[in-house]
Amino acid sequence: MSKFFKVLTSSLVVGVLLAGCGSNSDSSNGAEETKEEPKAAEQKPLKNDVPKPEKDESGNYILNVPGQKVKDDGATAELLKIKEVNETVDISPLKVTIEDIKVIKLTDLDEEFAEGLEWMADTKINPEETSYVQVNYTAENTSDSNIEWYDIMNVVTDKGEQIDGQLKDFISDDGDSDSQFIGKVKKEYTDGFVVKNEDINSVKLVFGYTEDEDYNEITPEQTVEYTFE
Repeated sequence: MSKFFKVLTSSLVVGVLLAGCGSNSDSSNGAEETKEEPKAAEQKPLKNDVPKPEKDESGNYILNVPGQKVKDDGATAELLKIKEVNETVDISPLKVTIEDIKVIKLTDLDEEFAEGLEWMADTKINPEETSYVQVNYTAENTSDSNIEWYDIMNVVTDKGEQIDGQLKDFISDDGDSDSQFIGKVKKEYTDGFVVKNEDINSVKLVFGYTEDEDYNEITPEQTVEYTFE
């Protein structure tokens, strides 16, 4: 499944045409009254405040303003909420930097797209409307030693939903291909988790523990929580 979910929108400029009309009438003595010609009303276009998205280095459009949309062959995606985080979580020897967390709604999913998403997300998909949480982050091994790390273990919303991060992340990227970090390397992650209720106000992320090459735990699981403003 392609990362369709980092995408675009278009904004519309709507013009409103206003017109006035007048009529002529006769006075009681038959004299013709002169009517002043109506003036043209001032017209201003109604603008959509949602800006057009920018592209990343790979040419993908990025949804970063609520209301932005993109229509693809498989579905339409709309950004509902975004939390700009830019904070680091210490999971020694890993330095995990959370860039942002988004809530995105998909509508009008075609059959093939819906089936693929259902299989990847390991959950039932409504082809008319389905929403998910997307987390963008990086992880850097600050040591020279090789370590093991399993990224996000659980996602918990304020609506009481707990999602298994290992089984239900439906966006596959290079960071997911290998749990091993060779010394002094950095990986980028984009994870997606389907949610039952899109109207969430906060989300907890439970990051997995780190292990050495002999599978001895170095740092335990770390939990962080963020609120959508």
